[in-house]
Amino acid sequence: MPATPEPAPKPVSPPPAPANATPPEPPSAKAPLPKVKLDLSLPSELVEQVQPGDATDALPEQPLLPQMFVEKPLPESPFQLNGKLITNEREDDYWRSVEGAELQFEFKR
Repeated sequence: MPATPEPAPKPVSPPPAPANATPPEPPSAKAPLPKVKLDLSLPSELVEQVQPGDATDALPEQPLLPQMFVEKPLPESPFQLNGKLITNEREDDYWRSVEGAELQFEFKR
């Protein structure tokens, strides 16, 4: 009987390096910023020009931004389009329950 060759041993890979529990901090977070003194005072020439009560009376009472959520009247059009999905209520999956669509076209004279 011929001797069966022994399989070569597989090389053992080194264990993976353990992941760091904390990621390294970015360099900008390590160095604190110097404190800056904030000067909110008016220049003396502007203080002399301002009269009490004049600035608020001259400003208009209009908002700076337009109204965003106001019902706008729809222009009358001789054409109107409506529609809906036709679904099977017995189906659990919504996408599989869609069987078709219904479109309604209206032309006014």
